[in-house]
Amino acid sequence: MNVDALIRAIGPRVAHCTASENMRGIETHGLQSGADLATRLGHPAPTIALRDDRLRLVHDGQTVRLNHQRPILYGLEAANRIVDGYDAQSWAEQLDRRIFFWPERRGKAFMASVKRDVPISVLWLDTRGLVEHFADHLWLSPLNSGNFTQGGARAIRGDWLYVPVTAGLETFRENRRKRGLKGTPDSVVELSLTCPLPATTLKALRHDP
Repeated sequence: MNVDALIRAIGPRVAHCTASENMRGIETHGLQSGADLATRLGHPAPTIALRDDRLRLVHDGQTVRLNHQRPILYGLEAANRIVDGYDAQSWAEQLDRRIFFWPERRGKAFMASVKRDVPISVLWLDTRGLVEHFADHLWLSPLNSGNFTQGGARAIRGDWLYVPVTAGLETFRENRRKRGLKGTPDSVVELSLTCPLPATTLKALRHDP
């Protein structure tokens, strides 16, 4: 894994976008996946999948606001048709087991979509630090893996869509081309973490403007 090449491809920092009311819990507990948060707050993870609103969970004085999954619901027919080994429900569940980050140049559209209906906070993290701390749990994607409103062959996905950073940038860039889904190498659009990010580590990795 060439970390310098990854940093050049992704950029020096990445963003995690969340509802502002989540910040108190994040500063205390760090970043956790939607599934982990729901389970901790007494909601079995499968019951929160395919949500049509920004679900608000309250338990023992803690409030969590989860993002909706409308980009799956609005592309439900495609989600049930074009995902290898999944249907819309199970794909939504696997999304909830990930914590998502966006390269700076790619995250603006996602941030804009979230802040239309809820106040947001953006946490900026040092890309190099994130890669070096969590290489075994960090994955790259060439598209917004939860958005099914975009069609065509490039929208096809499955577990293979997520390439581990340990596989290296070139493996990622050629992943879909080798499957005949693209004629050109991919760029990093989304990063996801499949383990919690503790509060102390989050504080050390913060790279705010």
